[in-house]
Amino acid sequence: MIRLSKRTDYGFLAIRHLCSAPAGEYRSAREIAARYSIPPALMAKLLQRLARRGLVASHHGIKGGYQMARPASQITLWEIIEALEGPVPPHECAHLSIEECRRAGSCDGRRPVLAVQKKIAEVLGRTTLHDLVKQEGAGE
Repeated sequence: MIRLSKRTDYGFLAIRHLCSAPAGEYRSAREIAARYSIPPALMAKLLQRLARRGLVASHHGIKGGYQMARPASQITLWEIIEALEGPVPPHECAHLSIEECRRAGSCDGRRPVLAVQKKIAEVLGRTTLHDLVKQEGAGE
């Protein structure tokens, strides 16, 4: 099943903060970390992961920092999660080995979980950051 860590929660806070910044302005990792009481080194690491995936852009120097690299309408929640968590495996097998799984035949007990996980991934893959921000603004 998809498990999201605190790192993803912090990453979403950072992204939301960057989305609310005026266009063209940069925000430092230290500023974002202070705003949400997150260790600055952790925030810097999360922002670097997001930058490597092209979700945020970084600029070095005195006026440097981070800003959104693409419009919120072009970034899916799934992209953010994978940038922060790494590749999310499609499922977790209850068996200890491939041989044990083969001996079991079909894993009927796992199929409902796989179906739920697939639906969750589909929703996250088609929901954009813009959709999320819009829902938060509407109080949903």
